[in-house]
Amino acid sequence: MIRKTHYFIFCLCLLGLLAACKKDSDLDNLKVPRLMVEARGVDYGNLTGGLATLPVSGTQIPLQKEPLVHEFDIANIELVQVEMGLAILIQMTETGARALYRGSVTNMGGRVVLVVNGNAIGARRLDGAIQDGNFYTFVEVSEEEVGQLVLDIRETIVELQTRKNR
Repeated sequence: MIRKTHYFIFCLCLLGLLAACKKDSDLDNLKVPRLMVEARGVDYGNLTGGLATLPVSGTQIPLQKEPLVHEFDIANIELVQVEMGLAILIQMTETGARALYRGSVTNMGGRVVLVVNGNAIGARRLDGAIQDGNFYTFVEVSEEEVGQLVLDIRETIVELQTRKNR
């Protein structure tokens, strides 16, 4: 009887370990977007999040440590045609729109950097308050790659929000 009980407990533990060690193969290709704000003024060291370098222009932008808008506050991303060419439109959730509005007022004249998986791919100078939760930016990615990038980011947003709501 004791042997059966030990065997049963061992099987339960093994089943629990297997469930906990489940590999998420769909998480291998995530493109996690964040909007970061340029750090300006006095540099106190621990308040900055590092230096972002745009891939084509080589522009270096010091970033604040915390994101202005993180991946859970982005509702959608689209590739749109504007007067100057192809741009990315990032649409925020209600929380993200409030954060974007506050950040655009507070950091007027500064830059907001679009970072994907920790790599800066685009930046926009803030010339006014963004009240509608729609953030437009140009990216330093080739036209051949930008379409797939937008699709990958959109899939990531859906996946992350699905996991968050479980």
